[in-house]
Amino acid sequence: TMNARSVSIVVPFHDSERHLAACVESLLAQDEAAASYELILVDNGSRDHSAAIASRYREVVLLHEAKPGAYAARNAGLRRARGSILAFTDADCVASRGWMRSILDGMADPSVGILLGRAEYPPEASLTLRLLGEYENAKAEYVIARCPPAFHFAYANNMAVRASVFAEIGPFEQWARAADSELVHRVARARPDLRLVYRPSMVVTHMEFLRTRDRVRRLSLYTKTNARIQGFRELGIADRVGVLGQLLRAR
Repeated sequence: TMNARSVSIVVPFHDSERHLAACVESLLAQDEAAASYELILVDNGSRDHSAAIASRYREVVLLHEAKPGAYAARNAGLRRARGSILAFTDADCVASRGWMRSILDGMADPSVGILLGRAEYPPEASLTLRLLGEYENAKAEYVIARCPPAFHFAYANNMAVRASVFAEIGPFEQWARAADSELVHRVARARPDLRLVYRPSMVVTHMEFLRTRDRVRRLSLYTKTNARIQGFRELGIADRVGVLGQLLRAR
């Protein structure tokens, strides 16, 4: 058994050989020695060399999930996890050195159920993509701090959830996407006393995207899936202007 400061990090991967080693090494190099943590990688039917890359790391628990889909893989990691906190990122993300410390600090408040962090893009990404990233982060901060739960959303590439939340309300829905946002809405209905919190110090760099149009295409897919979530509401124009105002004030 692990203590209250124990973290299980779950990373699903599928044909992720390009970035997986950098992801794993960033998670093994966390500068939070006070926590006991385990790193669980879940191979979701890879046909490239990613499973071989994952198996090079003896410190890692390597699982295989045959059912296709990142949420099926995350749920396989959940079933194996022993930590009191479940932290999630993706195989194309690199965590900052202080990522786990930020999670532990955020979860020190017992009223917090779920944390979301800040996503950045690599230096070689286009300027417009980096500006879009700034907007996405400002939007997450604005929505979580100022909007009612109907507007809330999440992203499992930089997210931490108390194990007790999953024990109470169940695992992720096995959707193609947006099951992280669905989880947030389920928690808000079942446990309105638990808070969703955005932490700007909980940083990952999303290595996959270098061009704006690839990211915009992905975001439009999420918008379609969000419509499946009971009671979900998208931001209106006035709130989007509010996000831009917050972003400009911060610059």
